[in-house]
Amino acid sequence: MTPHRPNADIFWSQEFVDDWNDEHSPRKQLFPDASQSPTKGSPKKKNGLPKPASAREAKKAFEQSKHEIAAKFLEELDSVLTQGQLAELAASTGGIKLNWTNKLNTTAGRANWKRETIRTKPAAGSGGEETVKHRHRASIELAEKVIDDEHRLLNVMAHEFCHLANFMVSGVTANPHGKEFKVWAAKCSRAFADRGIEVTTKHSYEIDFKYVWECTDCAGEFKRHSKSINPERHRCGGCRGPLRQTKPVPRAAGGASEYQKFMKEQMKLLKEENPKSPQKEIMKLVAQKWSSQESKGGAAKKTAEMVHVVEEVAEGVDVLTLEEEEN
Repeated sequence: MTPHRPNADIFWSQEFVDDWNDEHSPRKQLFPDASQSPTKGSPKKKNGLPKPASAREAKKAFEQSKHEIAAKFLEELDSVLTQGQLAELAASTGGIKLNWTNKLNTTAGRANWKRETIRTKPAAGSGGEETVKHRHRASIELAEKVIDDEHRLLNVMAHEFCHLANFMVSGVTANPHGKEFKVWAAKCSRAFADRGIEVTTKHSYEIDFKYVWECTDCAGEFKRHSKSINPERHRCGGCRGPLRQTKPVPRAAGGASEYQKFMKEQMKLLKEENPKSPQKEIMKLVAQKWSSQESKGGAAKKTAEMVHVVEEVAEGVDVLTLEEEEN
């Protein structure tokens, strides 16, 4: 390596790639207006009711087939829009990668690309010329938490593919949503209009967050992919009102059931007695013991109460007081 020509080592720097993505990757508006942001209030209320069985089954089927759908549509996009140019350009680095990730929470997808320049000098005295080759590394990130049906998957992939085509074929990196991108977007929308594909510069769909809290004063909603809000500690950012969880609707507070208490106690005992038994077998043994206890009816319950009283006496608790509390 000499100081008289560019150094290509920077293209192998993950920090450089991340900085480039932050600067040039598209910033999609996922909500029609700021009021529907997951951190802002929204006038709409959600009842938190569970999805119907048909919707759950459709989502489960999509989860099982989404990787295959994405791979096939990527090939179709490249064949129809660029006649295979993108696959050819990225062939030396393994082709265009599809990466499903849990790290994208508020955007559905992201296109990543970098080009490495490889210069080869001829041997001294050979009279040959320096050769220059380019290697393209391209990938599309797809958000596991945001893409929840086939229609959204196809539209997100079409959008990100247009970015890659703009980068790799048109050579445009300074203006991700400029006129060149719009040409690719229009071409893609025409080619796949019958599939409901429409590539725009922004996405306006609503994300299906797993958890939702609502302000009891102003009805503002706060949406998260994880249970990261604690109503006992957090307040509405708009009016400082208290929050309540609306999705999923919390179970009524009533403490652990008798069955739950029995399971917790017996699981510990049976694990000590059968240290080599798998969890599945331990569960079966606990279930059998519970069934046996239930079959004995009131007698078993009475025995358990007596044992409880004896234990309390041993700890110095007044038996009369305990009986009064139980009655």
